Amino acid sequence: MNEKEKIIAYSKDTFLKNGFYKITMDEIASGLRISKKTIYKYFPSKNKLVDTVVKVFQTNIKKKLNRIVNEQDNSILKIKALASFVANLSFNISQKMLYDLQTYRPDLWKKIDDFRSTAIKEVWVNIINIGKKEKCIVNKPNDIIITVILSSISEVINPKFLLNHNYSMKEAFEITFEIIISGILTEKGKKLYQKSILESKK
Repeated sequence: MNEKEKIIAYSKDTFLKNGFYKITMDEIASGLRISKKTIYKYFPSKNKLVDTVVKVFQTNIKKKLNRIVNEQDNSILKIKALASFVANLSFNISQKMLYDLQTYRPDLWKKIDDFRSTAIKEVWVNIINIGKKEKCIVNKPNDIIITVILSSISEVINPKFLLNHNYSMKEAFEITFEIIISGILTEKGKKLYQKSILESKK
């Protein structure tokens, strides 16, 4: 890992845990045990650093989502892997980070929301098509299923809703995901999904 990558990695962990608004470049430099001048060599401002951190974070998420789609054998395993990945992801994003994004960088939050919608749509289109062939997902129009999923996630997994209703991002996702799953899976799909959960607990 080179110098720039170390700055991005440390900043990502710091921002996800504590938000970015109150974090100074001095604090980042101190945490990395480098000079602030070194950080400015790569990032002329904290906003630029935040932008880069988010971009790298999104790139990594995209790679992991593609891996889920390509590696799992069937639609149920893909759904289970997707649920586990997003739950773990949401566990690592603090309320402070969500608040800072919405309050101080609404432009960046819009980009994140757009990225999230595109990435989720691509993954779910793949899962739905496979699931229908396997008779594990209900035979309803894809565009309606996708819109319901995106709308649910967009409305619930956002800073305003979470802050106003006192849910953690992980809690909100798990409840939302459970509702979505109960609505789109056939009886066969539900049985296979429950079986996969029980097997993973052994």
